[in-house]
Amino acid sequence: MVFKMKGQSKEEPLKGFYRESRARGYQGSLDRGIQVVEIDEVVGSVGRSLSFNRDFSIKDPGNLPHALGRVAKIEEALERGEALPAIELYKMDDEYYVLDGHHRIIAAKKQGQKFIDAHVTEYLPLRNAAGRSFIQKRIEFEEETGLQSISLSHRESYDRLLRQIENYKNLLEQKGDNAVSFKEAAQDWFESIYRPVAQRIRNINLKEYLPGAKTSDIYVYLCSQINLHHPRAGRCGADLKETLEELAIVAEATRAVFSKKGLKEKILRIFRARS
Repeated sequence: MVFKMKGQSKEEPLKGFYRESRARGYQGSLDRGIQVVEIDEVVGSVGRSLSFNRDFSIKDPGNLPHALGRVAKIEEALERGEALPAIELYKMDDEYYVLDGHHRIIAAKKQGQKFIDAHVTEYLPLRNAAGRSFIQKRIEFEEETGLQSISLSHRESYDRLLRQIENYKNLLEQKGDNAVSFKEAAQDWFESIYRPVAQRIRNINLKEYLPGAKTSDIYVYLCSQINLHHPRAGRCGADLKETLEELAIVAEATRAVFSKKGLKEKILRIFRARS
């Protein structure tokens, strides 16, 4: 999978979809419907990449007064609470490219908005069977759970989360003595278990020691490797308070073990290895 690189200048142009898709061999597409997309994951444009900087600011606003006017009107609509139509995005791997809605992205960013509604068309690597299989696995996970904000680097990690959600579903049904749908259980698991732990991972900056690893990768790794995996229920975060306390300890332990020569490189190879 493609790991995002940091440190790019805001004045660089947006990524161009056609150039990226040709380089990666992405051709076939799937209509993924309307989704809620994290704005920071929108990194490029379909046909207009040279008109905008990497942070979606307009490259030459002096020559495009109409564009500034459009952005201002959209901001006014957002402040009034008006519902705006979903933007159109193309997706490759974990990245999104704007087909229609550049000005809505700019306005949303200026308003501090973190997420946006989008109609998503996802592209697949036709010449790469392993890559296509990986993406299809993620799509199956999203369709089964209804969760679209978890992106992993390893195919088998999706199966691990599905088992965790299944166990969580059984636990909910035992406690409530009534049937719970898998999507309902997945949403409850995401809000009660995954999101708080993922936020803790970000807060204590574990990714500092594992560049290229995603927060979700670290979550799965911790569940299986550092006693966050409940021995009977088979779920991470059986006691959320203890889980968060353990994560703080892990951060300190990580600082200590990474001082040992060679260990950091070994762990990074684990996260970067393709499934």
